[in-house]
Amino acid sequence: MKNNTSLVYNFWLVLGDGLAIIAAFVAAYVLRVSLSHVALSADVHARDYVVALISLLPFWILIFGLLGLYNARVYDKRFSEFGRLLIGSFIGILFVISYSYIDNVTIFPARLVTVYGFGLVFFFSLLFRTIARAVRRELFVFGVGINNVLIVGDTAISHELIRSLANTGVTGYRVVGLVGGVKHPGKTGHGVPVYATLNSAIETIGDQSLHTIVQTELYADADRNDAVLNYAQENHIAYRFVPGNSELFVGKIEVDLFSSVPVIAVHQTALIGWGRVVKRLTDITLGGALLVLASPLMLFIGLLQMLSGTGSVFFRQTR
Repeated sequence: MKNNTSLVYNFWLVLGDGLAIIAAFVAAYVLRVSLSHVALSADVHARDYVVALISLLPFWILIFGLLGLYNARVYDKRFSEFGRLLIGSFIGILFVISYSYIDNVTIFPARLVTVYGFGLVFFFSLLFRTIARAVRRELFVFGVGINNVLIVGDTAISHELIRSLANTGVTGYRVVGLVGGVKHPGKTGHGVPVYATLNSAIETIGDQSLHTIVQTELYADADRNDAVLNYAQENHIAYRFVPGNSELFVGKIEVDLFSSVPVIAVHQTALIGWGRVVKRLTDITLGGALLVLASPLMLFIGLLQMLSGTGSVFFRQTR
């Protein structure tokens, strides 16, 4: 069953971001208009200013949404969220400026209001999300918002997942069972129950208590694999598959179509296509520029080497 706590968390994020944006521009207005004695470029009443921003607020939230800031995959990726907030704040302020220009409506009483607004939107949104993340983790301690995980497959990765997700109060995940744990008896750890089949696990755990299925190995019988995936889809349970080949994780992974068949393409480096062209151009331009800058020093050192008579200027080595 889908974990509805993520929807509740999203709701609070949307609400908090909206309040952060409005608070940021109110603070920007106060800093530039109320606290500064420098002449303004336009006479914009505070009420008209706030009403205009509130009317444009849904579009700003939509920008945040398109950048993935309300995606569950971004919740625990602090650096990614930081970058997306910065980009979203910049695009949002550009949108408001563009709207003011196209509709010929004066929204900002001074140029510095836009600068203050951009910085404060980013700061207030980041501050709110930091507090929201802390509150969310505190709720994990009381069992609120926990994501119950069932692991299907008996591999070393299965037991590594059990160990890494053991601290439910921090991770927000609780491993409720391991299906097929016969290769590593006694190594499930942390009291995770072991089930022989998926059906036996479902009968014990129940549909309503299961939120995520992680399959760590493929069965030789394709029907058994289909049964796991179909059960997850039919019951709105998140499904994830961990490839058994660890070499897949060292390269750049892309899902592609190969003659109309879905495949996983693994590129060992990013130097393919335009990436290779960009790298070569960078090598030539940057390397050439640095070589020109360093050439006087290299010439001076070469002359000192020749005058000292301690050896050749050039290094030679047989390989």
